[in-house]
Amino acid sequence: MKGNNRFFSYYRLAFLRPGQAFEQLISDKRLLALSFRAVAIMAILYTFVYIFLIFGGGQPFKPWLDIPLDAYYRYNVFFCAPSMFLGWILAAGVVQLLARMFSGQGAFEQTLAVFGFGIGVASWSTGVHDILTSFLGAIQVINQRDYELALNSPTIWRALLWIQMGIYLLWFIFLFSRGVRATHGLKPGPSILLGTIGFLVYQLFFLIFNR
Repeated sequence: MKGNNRFFSYYRLAFLRPGQAFEQLISDKRLLALSFRAVAIMAILYTFVYIFLIFGGGQPFKPWLDIPLDAYYRYNVFFCAPSMFLGWILAAGVVQLLARMFSGQGAFEQTLAVFGFGIGVASWSTGVHDILTSFLGAIQVINQRDYELALNSPTIWRALLWIQMGIYLLWFIFLFSRGVRATHGLKPGPSILLGTIGFLVYQLFFLIFNR
């Protein structure tokens, strides 16, 4: 199977039958290159989100980094991809070490690969909304600052955002847990625990730089 066909086969299967996709992926000789593509798709997508936010005049909501609100996205566009890749590696490393406590037998490269596809797939739960609304703000179809205010106020838009975030949370934990189970052969309980820890490590690291 050629490289592109192989990647899209795994990518599609990770949406439909992630357990099967991960079981096949961990025995693939090109697992790291394939998983890198999955993360890269999201890294590129969200880099464009922040580019669109710059053109739309958006402002973040209470960023953690000490950068002026008006200029934050001009820096954030350079933080996005590195923080996503580093968060991916950090989450996989933490879970790989913890998996040894439960007698997990998988290799770090395998944990990294399944987490890469987990990130690449689960991030679509918010990615569609973020790319669409930031693009509409960039071309002035919507007022980006007014929309961001609506997202942080008791409006229908905030309710819809929380629904998306709920899907994001559950989908990430589900995919990471299935990845841990496929890689390390653990029972459902430890797999869910480690999948949840992996998600928290990835998300907290990513949030430090992207608000």
